[in-house]
Amino acid sequence: MKTSNKMNRRFSRKAFTLIEIMVATVIMVILVGLVVQITSEVLKVWNRSSGKLSANAEARIAMDLLTQDLETAVFRNNGQQWLRVEAPRDPGGDYTNQTVALKLFTPALDRPKVDSGGNPIPGDICAVGYRLAFKQSYNSGPNVYALYRKVVDARSTFNNYLGSASDSSSPQTSLGASSSADWSEIGAGSITDNENYLVSNIVEFKVILYEDDGTLTAVTPLNADASGNVTQTYAYGGIADGAGVLGTDPLRYADVVLTVISDEGLKLLERFNDVGSFEGYSDADAIVAEYGDVFTRRVNFLARPL
Repeated sequence: MKTSNKMNRRFSRKAFTLIEIMVATVIMVILVGLVVQITSEVLKVWNRSSGKLSANAEARIAMDLLTQDLETAVFRNNGQQWLRVEAPRDPGGDYTNQTVALKLFTPALDRPKVDSGGNPIPGDICAVGYRLAFKQSYNSGPNVYALYRKVVDARSTFNNYLGSASDSSSPQTSLGASSSADWSEIGAGSITDNENYLVSNIVEFKVILYEDDGTLTAVTPLNADASGNVTQTYAYGGIADGAGVLGTDPLRYADVVLTVISDEGLKLLERFNDVGSFEGYSDADAIVAEYGDVFTRRVNFLARPL
């Protein structure tokens, strides 16, 4: 009998009491909650980082193409207009910003080389246009900020964008509103056609130009103020047609500025615009500053006017 009692006491000491089970359960719940919270925060950071990486990668694509087009831009002092930076332009959407429309001529490497019938297209100089807009990038899709790039084939450029095909004495003198070619920025056949979509998540696009004055001293921007805000339209050659600056002196370089924002930042901009305010942010610029990145590249103009 005594032996049986000793065994019972030994077995009873191996069991957990109700209080021990409750304490262990509480500790487990706390640990699980901490793990879930940490995992949630890690996923948020990962989503934010991956979104910024994706947006930054697209900005790099746009910057490389802009660099290529500007470095190989063609200039002639023959009375025609060869480059135009329209400013400022409102892309629409939830963020009022500084943005421009760029139009130029360049031997684009990705130009169409054959027509619809498979016949080779002669020539290499193409009309190229850039425009930032807030619109649908495909049918029935949501409105997004995107940079568009239109490349006109060399034959159409020669026949329509460099002057009149039927009248050789009627050269193209403006890439602005009076141009006979379709340099329109919005609407059917324009730069912002869906087929010209380049990259998204860009909320600001600026091209600031500097002239070559023949000296090594610091030069001032042609189309912007000292703070880098684009203030007027610049045109190289031709007629002003609304341009505040009309030049024929060689261009030294251009500062290309792209402001890119993550998907999370775009959602906050949309909410800010809907309610007019958002907790923790005084204005839309504060959201762009936190969730966006500004990329600037100085591009030298390699060509000199003939």
